[in-house]
Amino acid sequence: MTRMLRVLMLCVLALGLAGCGKIQEELAASQNPFPKTSPLHAPVDRVTRKLIHEPAYMERMKGLKPGQAQEMGAMLAMNGLGRLELPMLERRAQLVGQLLQKLPEAQCGEIAKATTPAEVSRTTERMLETLATMPQGAIDEWFDIAYAATVAELQQLPKKQVTEAQVNAAAVSLVQLIPTEAERERIGTVMSNLPGATPADACWAVRTMYTTLPKLPEPERGHFAWASTQQ
Repeated sequence: MTRMLRVLMLCVLALGLAGCGKIQEELAASQNPFPKTSPLHAPVDRVTRKLIHEPAYMERMKGLKPGQAQEMGAMLAMNGLGRLELPMLERRAQLVGQLLQKLPEAQCGEIAKATTPAEVSRTTERMLETLATMPQGAIDEWFDIAYAATVAELQQLPKKQVTEAQVNAAAVSLVQLIPTEAERERIGTVMSNLPGATPADACWAVRTMYTTLPKLPEPERGHFAWASTQQ
């Protein structure tokens, strides 16, 4: 039996299940991967304390080691993004665009080209490192969206019905907003073979997409933001 389970069992025996909620929160919060000096610590702590009260979340985390629990949490949040309302996904896309602008070109390109679980995990760590340099309000928004996505996935809320035709129309509209023909041709070339693109080209392409996205009219903006969350 793990230390966490031993403490919870003693708590239940002494106080009853209802009286153990705070101790359960404290135990879960102790697994926070970010030090208290990090701007990421407080929002992660806040979100974790809320998720502890979701039975479906606790069931998913049962028996997992801290590293495995973090991976499970990230997967739940990513899988739930497509279930969120489109305005929330538009805001997330704006935050992603800001992150990409702050990243060094090589890391930005690596993120754009990531496909395997190992690559995605590595680039996620770098994005979080960069997220820590952003204003606290933006950091809080990022984790609030992640929390909403996690709950949406746990509750299996309906996925937003965005069709392939709607995504294609949004992509066409976005490309038309790119100012020069040379840039439009360049982004088409890069995106048609992203794995083979140089880091510089890949970074330029995704930065261009995310900086152009807010200029799209509705509903194309929401459709493109939704598509950006789909693996």
